[in-house]
Amino acid sequence: MKEILDKLKTVVQALESEHKPMLLFVLFLREDSLEKWDIVVSASWLSSSEMAAYEIVVSKIQSVLTAPELVRFSRIVILDSADPAVAFLQDVCPLTNGGFKESPKDFSVEPCSEKFGFTIKKAYILRCRKP
Repeated sequence: MKEILDKLKTVVQALESEHKPMLLFVLFLREDSLEKWDIVVSASWLSSSEMAAYEIVVSKIQSVLTAPELVRFSRIVILDSADPAVAFLQDVCPLTNGGFKESPKDFSVEPCSEKFGFTIKKAYILRCRKP
């Protein structure tokens, strides 16, 4: 997974250099997800209601991950920057330094599971900052 995380960190950096800073770039492994990860992102310049926003994120991800790596993911979720879940994550596990935080080593997923309404088995935070 470390290799995929390193590749996804380059995605975050590329998106930020081409647009504006990302507020959130998180991977969640839900308990009932058949071992497939969700990618959850948020930025002031991304809108969950615009297909073009998804296309921007997907194209960057597809440019760095191989086909076998891509099948490890189930979906991309864009949260609007004003979404309360974004503020919650910014308070629980801030990260801006280009590294990553891993649950349960660096933080607990229990509060996240309660906030999102589903059980999160594992999570990786690649970016989580306030504007």
